[in-house]
Amino acid sequence: MKTFYCLAAAALSLAMSATAHADTFRLRMGGGHTTGLTYVKVYDTFFADEVSKRVAERTDHKVRFIKAWGGSVAKVDGAIEAVQNGTLDIGLSPIGFEQSRAGLLNYSAYIPFTTPDPTVQAAVSNRMIKEVPALQESMKRYNSYVLGAMVSEAYGTATTFDWNTVEGLKGKRIALAGTNAPLFMAVDAVPVTLGIGEHYQAMQTGLADGSLFYMSGMEAFKLKEVAKYFNKSGFGSLSTLVAFMSLSTREKLPKEVVAIIDEVALEAAVKVGELSKQRDQDVEAKLKSEGITINTLPLEERRKWAEAVKDLPIRAAKELDGKGFPATEVFKTYIRFLKEAGYTFPVDYQL
Repeated sequence: MKTFYCLAAAALSLAMSATAHADTFRLRMGGGHTTGLTYVKVYDTFFADEVSKRVAERTDHKVRFIKAWGGSVAKVDGAIEAVQNGTLDIGLSPIGFEQSRAGLLNYSAYIPFTTPDPTVQAAVSNRMIKEVPALQESMKRYNSYVLGAMVSEAYGTATTFDWNTVEGLKGKRIALAGTNAPLFMAVDAVPVTLGIGEHYQAMQTGLADGSLFYMSGMEAFKLKEVAKYFNKSGFGSLSTLVAFMSLSTREKLPKEVVAIIDEVALEAAVKVGELSKQRDQDVEAKLKSEGITINTLPLEERRKWAEAVKDLPIRAAKELDGKGFPATEVFKTYIRFLKEAGYTFPVDYQL
């Protein structure tokens, strides 16, 4: 009988020990944009669902996500700060609004007229994070880990006026993220730094004549109601959408859970590229059927514009180099990776 009670006690102790190690982790995830944008929707659905599913299947733990999109916890320029101070465990950021914190990660925004194919940009972006350690290293000071570097749909310009030459932008006010301001200053347009959620009202009231964003913004943010023209300007798809994860959170989680999060984040980045390419095609067809005029800036005009901003990468690289970042080498690597992926820039950027 004594032996029986000892065995029972041991079994109970083992069961309690197993229960103690089977934890449920609640991760707060959010950002300034809504699920109307592809990268947010992928994280809201695919990423959250797959992480929860795989953790439950492969480990003794569970992961639950508390979601805070649309700026409810962090605005478009505040996700990194929210991750740094612990308000969010995972923050999605359009880093064009975060030049001071994510300057080096903004490399693609400083090299204009890149590939318009989001799947090509996604492949290059993933390669950059994997093969250029300086990118990950640059975010440690903000207690942030680059969980996923994602790409945008191809950038273009929605406007209240018809145009298809560089000269047609002279004097026009264009709403955009601050990183992109030099692109329009170089052709005598007037940049107006605003979050995408403010572009509709800006054009409605005359504060802006246009909006630099993806074509899907015509649908997602109803810009087609105030802008009847969209120009495929050739700026391309950019690697400027990043999911940051708190380093403190990563340290607290079991290694097998972190591995699954990283695995799904990489798949999510690829999926964002694929969906972005398809969305570009679908939205263009829909807008045309609704009477929206869609122009494609001619190659000669793109070359003219690219020539006007060809010193931008050099100036940006020198500025970041001066802050202790290896920007020149990062920029050179990015250009080389794109060329190896088959893309040809309209001008030769000398770095």
